[in-house]
Parts: sequence; structure tokens; C-alpha cells
Amino acid sequence: MSDGYIKGLITGILTALGITVLSVLIYFLFFNDVLGNLDSDTAPLDIEVSESDEYQDFINKENMIMAIIKQKYYEEADEKTMFDGAYRGIVDSLNDPYSCYFSKEEVDAIMDSSNGEYVGIGCYVGQMIDSKEMVVVSVIPGSPSEKAGLQAGDVIIAADGRDLTDMNIDLAVTYVRGRAGTKVVITVKRDKETLDLEIIRATVTPETVESIMLDDNIGFIRMVAFHGHTPEQFKRELEKLESEGMEKLILDLRGNPGGNYDTAIEMLDIFLDKDMLVGYIDDAAGNQENSYTEDSDRFDKPLVILINENSASAAELFTQCMRDYEKATVIGKTSYGKGVYQNLYPVSNDGDAVKITGGRFYSPKGICIQGVGIVPDITVEYTDEPNEKGLYPYEYEDSQAKAAIEYLKKK
Repeated sequence: MSDGYIKGLITGILTALGITVLSVLIYFLFFNDVLGNLDSDTAPLDIEVSESDEYQDFINKENMIMAIIKQKYYEEADEKTMFDGAYRGIVDSLNDPYSCYFSKEEVDAIMDSSNGEYVGIGCYVGQMIDSKEMVVVSVIPGSPSEKAGLQAGDVIIAADGRDLTDMNIDLAVTYVRGRAGTKVVITVKRDKETLDLEIIRATVTPETVESIMLDDNIGFIRMVAFHGHTPEQFKRELEKLESEGMEKLILDLRGNPGGNYDTAIEMLDIFLDKDMLVGYIDDAAGNQENSYTEDSDRFDKPLVILINENSASAAELFTQCMRDYEKATVIGKTSYGKGVYQNLYPVSNDGDAVKITGGRFYSPKGICIQGVGIVPDITVEYTDEPNEKGLYPYEYEDSQAKAAIEYLKKK
């Protein structure tokens, strides 16, 4: 084994273990937005390689394990696969569901998806707190998933026979995506049935924003993600509603697991005046980076933001900032509380990388929602009649939306 490999491995270990991380309550994100709040940081890391006895013991044990496998394992073992498993194990030892090791192929797939356009099956998924099951939250209209019959509420068990249960969700989604036109068999648990759905992958650019005009000139916009193209889509829907005479607005962020930090800032720029502090982040070294609005445009109509227990990350940052500036009334249920961000660090010249939780983000008033979420100004339980598929979609007829409508009628 080369000295270069050993030094690289030690550097990777120090990179992963030398950063303070926080436990989280829930992990919730997209097949088409795998990174959550991900910033690519390619700057060289100032890390001293440890010469401690503990690290030398680790290297000696690692060498011994590899030698034993090569000489004594009854079948041929793939060396790269074993190395990848070791790297993943180091990061997994952090017990942080947001931190993960990625191969070059996985990095490429994830970076493509962070802008909202990706090659995959076209659905949103979440990972449950207790069971760790990967559940389909919604299916993108017209997507391969919809055509194949995938439904919200389905629990994804496997992709092409590969077991995805208990797998880091960032890693699991890489086995679902692939080249456009190729086939993947998704195994799902639906009620008491287990189904195999054959899905043909395709390039998907999902609409993350949709709108409708309600009675009393109340506009209703639902936003399902914070992708790179979301602000543009939002402005389009907002202009449409304003052309129809909108006087008040409901912004539905229920089930919105967030997305890109920069997109949340760009969205806040639509609602707030120029040079307003919209949030800041810290890092392991205690450094603070502030973010400000850049445009003078601002939205000054009565506004209600709807949230629930699946509103997370960038959706929470956006909501808490609007509340800090008293620009919106928040209605619904307490959000789930993801107040940390991730950075991507290359660990080799071949494109492999680690995604590491780098710190917390805060609202303008210094509020961090990590682990606590946002408690609405008006708490409303969700009730609604199921649709023809037996599902309970977030729509403007349900109890929370009706509460928002009644509230705005009085404004």
C-alpha cells in the first residue's frame, strides 16, 4: 500500500473527525435535491496530519485487515469497494445523517441535481425518524414516477434489487438515478403489499411553484422546494396573480424540505427591501458570514405562510426571517427543525468527496431552529377529506389553508 494512499486516508479521517457536528431529529430531502443546503468548498484545508499512536494503530489495523482479506477470504474481494466502505464508515461514525462520503459518480449526480434538473425518476422522498424508512412524499406530475404508478406514501425498499433500507439517503438516491432512457426497478411497500415498479429514467426539471386565485382576491402559492430555478418560477406565478388582482397572499411551505441556502436568500430578496440582513451562518472555527438582500423590490401585501412538521431547512430559514421582520403570519404546525448546513470537500484528485455538516444558520434576530423548529403564530391541526387515491394532499380546501383564508379575510 503506498505512502500517498496512507497520507490521503489520514487526511480524510482528520477532515471528517475534526469538524464539530450536531445530531438532528429528522432527515428529509428530495430525489432531485439530494444535497439539502450544500455549498461546494474546494479551497485547500489547513489540516495537520496526526502522528499519534492512535492513528498509527489505525493504519496498522487497516493494513492487517486488508492483508487478511486478500490471503484468507474465500472469494475474490474488490479492493476499491472495500476502500469506499472504509471511507463511508469513517463519516458514518459521526452519527450525523447529513454527512456522507461520495464517490466521483455520486458527486457528479448530486451536483447536477442541486440546480433542480436531474436524470432520475421524479419524486420527493423523506426519511422517517424512528423507522428510517424512505417514504415518497409526492410525485412530480408527468414524471416517470407518475407514469409507473408510484404514489405518495409508498415506502421505497430497494432499487434494482439493492436494499436501500437503513441506508444514508444521500447514498440511496444515487442508486435510483442514472442515465436518461435506462430502466430501474423500484421496490416499494404499499400498505400490506410489496410492489416492483419498472421506471424509465428521464431528465426532469420539476415545477417547484404553483398558484391559484381564491375568492376575496386571495392568492395561493404552493412552493415545494428551494431549487436554483425556484425564484424565477415564483416571480412568474406572483406576477400572474397580481395581474388577476391579488390583494393578499398565502404561501404554502408545508412539506417543503428546503433546498439551497442561496435560493432562500434570493427568495427573501423578493419580499424584503435592499440591504436587509436575512440571516447568517457560523462554522467550526466560530467565523460568522452574514447575508443581505440586494434588490429594492419588496412585497407589502398581507401574507400568511403555511408550515407543518415537514417544512424544513431553507423553508424554515425563509419563514423565520419573514417572522423576524413581522412580514408574515405563520399558520399550521411546528416545523421539524433543521438549522444546520453542509459543505462538500474533495478528498482526492479522482473526484471523491465528503459532505460534512459545517455549522448552524441563524435568522436576523439570531434564532437557530436546529432541533426545535418554528412554532406557528396560529397552530392548526391538519384535517381534510382524502382524494380518490386515499391520500391527503396539501391543498387550499384543508383545515390549515381554510384557517389562513379566514385570517386574511379580516385583514
